[in-house]
Amino acid sequence: MGFFSWLFGSKTKTEDVTKYKKGMVTASILNARKKPSAKAKVLYQLKKNTVVTVMNTEDKWYKISTQLGQAYCMREYIQIKEEIEKLVVNANVLNVRSFYSTDSTVLGKVKKGSIFIVLSKHSGWYGIDFNGQKGFVNADYVSLLTDGKTISGGDTNKKDTKTDTSKNTDTRTFFNSRKDLATVALAPKKLLSDAGLDKYGKIAVKTWNNYGNLISVISKELGIDVEIALAVICVESGGSGFSSDGKMIIRFENHVFYTYFGAKSEEDKKKYDEHFTFDAKNRRNGHQYRAKKSDDWKTSHNGQATEWESLEIARSLSETNALYSISMGAPQVMGFNYKSIGYSSVKDMFEAFSKDIRYHIMALFDFCTAKSTRVQYLLTGDFLSFAKEYNGLTAPEAYEKRLQQYYDIYKEILK
Repeated sequence: MGFFSWLFGSKTKTEDVTKYKKGMVTASILNARKKPSAKAKVLYQLKKNTVVTVMNTEDKWYKISTQLGQAYCMREYIQIKEEIEKLVVNANVLNVRSFYSTDSTVLGKVKKGSIFIVLSKHSGWYGIDFNGQKGFVNADYVSLLTDGKTISGGDTNKKDTKTDTSKNTDTRTFFNSRKDLATVALAPKKLLSDAGLDKYGKIAVKTWNNYGNLISVISKELGIDVEIALAVICVESGGSGFSSDGKMIIRFENHVFYTYFGAKSEEDKKKYDEHFTFDAKNRRNGHQYRAKKSDDWKTSHNGQATEWESLEIARSLSETNALYSISMGAPQVMGFNYKSIGYSSVKDMFEAFSKDIRYHIMALFDFCTAKSTRVQYLLTGDFLSFAKEYNGLTAPEAYEKRLQQYYDIYKEILK
């Protein structure tokens, strides 16, 4: 009996096996049933990331084939793959890490010749299934396989990676510099209606309708639930990157400008004190500003007009330090983080953000991938830890609550 006859049964003698597709199980445990019904007998169970042959579709079910025989599985738990790639380990011993970074935790080690299905690809790393959890291996020490043939991969002369001597340098390819993302549509093909939703639901729908496609593409690449990435944008800026007047949404932080400018010298402090003030005991509070010393103090953070007035006053004192001191656009990334999101200067970041919302979206992901724990918290849905990493230690519980609120909204409207 030939291979396909054994795998699919005698019918395959007259069937065109080239029409079949490959699929990968996405559920932790998936029941394979005798008929396309939730009440049908379970013939066997499949673990997550198992590769199956999809023979045809029946409503909400796939007819599949494995070495255990033909069966039916629910379509929502099988992801169709154009090509199933595998990798083989070339190094004598290779670290499997919790994230695609050399500063992340080592989950364990694999030996030379070990073969794994490639679950995801990242800059210089591959995601694999390691003892039931997702792990990552350095692409320099593996080769890709297709139908058992090596098609690309690392240096087989590398002897050992037990100690992992890779330098911990930022060698990321930033999303804002990728040409393939420059032409990806911002908006999804399927737009949502906000009829009957409260103000938070309307913000969620607006954000999805405006940027949902690009956010989905990058989220999928990182393995993050798109609902979580969308929730971050909603919490940070209400889903908007620009005001109705066309200006980028910003927030000028008096205390940050003091750190970068006012505290540098007595002369600079004197200039600072003429225009800005804040509560010394709680630096985030009591922000006020004025254009000149003879003016009355104005309350900061009272609309975008006050943010831009503060920024322009600060720019007259020190443009670079003023730009360091604002959070920008939809993701509200502070200017002093310009290097970590791939810009050569804070002015370049400011100009890019001022021109195109696309740079705002990419900055969210570039900022998150700048530190492995940020993405790890998003991958696991640890909103509280992410709040502390992304937004600091000021009221992280409140930030967590808002993230959860928008996440729950998206789980409902995107299902």
